[in-house]
Amino acid sequence: MAKAKVTFSDVNVTVNVPVGTRIIELSEAVGSYIAYNCREGDCGVCLFEVIKGQENLSELSKEEKAVLLARFHEIMEGWRATNNLEALQAKMQRENFIGKHCRLACQTQVFGDVIVAPI
Repeated sequence: MAKAKVTFSDVNVTVNVPVGTRIIELSEAVGSYIAYNCREGDCGVCLFEVIKGQENLSELSKEEKAVLLARFHEIMEGWRATNNLEALQAKMQRENFIGKHCRLACQTQVFGDVIVAPI
């Protein structure tokens, strides 16, 4: 069986796993701080950042793209509604100015070596 190496930078843990394993399953096992709620791709809570190895992950499905788009809009609206500069800066920093290197842990399968981190 083919294996992949996944490194969780927040807890400095690397694991070898069977190809096709979902990130959410691994994050729970190693104690990573990737938050989650539904585990089915509906809520968009399990955002994580791909630090290295984007090409070694499953392709984004239409469903994952839709959930990511909705989640990004929600975050942007939260930023727009913030009237205090310091609070806005804190929100932006905490949410890591999410972008093209973000995925949903419940939807993303590993097919090769990657380094990931929670958002």
